[in-house]
Amino acid sequence: MTIRDQVENKRPVRVLYCEDTRESGIYLDEGMDNDPLFFYMQTLKEVCLYYEGLDKVLLIGGGGMAFPKYYLNCVPEGHMDVVESDAGMIELAGQYFFYSENEHIRAIVSDGAEYISKTAISNASCTDGNGLKRYDFVIFDAFVGNKPPKELFSEGMFELTRQIMGSDGILALNMLNEKPGVNSMQTHLAKAMLNNIFKHTKIVNCQMGWNCILLASDRKL
Repeated sequence: MTIRDQVENKRPVRVLYCEDTRESGIYLDEGMDNDPLFFYMQTLKEVCLYYEGLDKVLLIGGGGMAFPKYYLNCVPEGHMDVVESDAGMIELAGQYFFYSENEHIRAIVSDGAEYISKTAISNASCTDGNGLKRYDFVIFDAFVGNKPPKELFSEGMFELTRQIMGSDGILALNMLNEKPGVNSMQTHLAKAMLNNIFKHTKIVNCQMGWNCILLASDRKL
């Protein structure tokens, strides 16, 4: 891991690199809590602003913990659970990317697929509704190198994710495109699986086209 302070868009930024891959990044000036450096985070922020009721969020893959700040800027009274498999990454986020846990943001050190499975099992065991954990917005932003973990991208895992979401919940997957504006085969395969689980799916290409956000929900998108 390498952290570099540099200038982008004529503004000071801090970027976390894993070899040559940009893992996370923030602006360092006064707009740092409002302006995402990465275009896919800007798209996720726009989802938070456009759709009502995204008050409880699950983020799989914390990285530099940049997105929680942008979410709270959109939904000040919201709550987010961030599942990150690497405890060292959370420590790094606090040291270099100004992350701090509070009553709105909670970091959980766990494997994302394992957390979803355990939460779904716990929900299934609640016979009277007490103790159910439901999320309004679930975001998959976990990668192994430049690919998302295989264990997250199965129809069974998507079904378990649906079980921990509210009736109007939205699932968002951060996907890498093959080239700017060209969705990968993995994106199309994931969309086909999600079509079997949710009423609506939608692909939103991010600015510059290197990423897209794949949305799925029972509410109209």
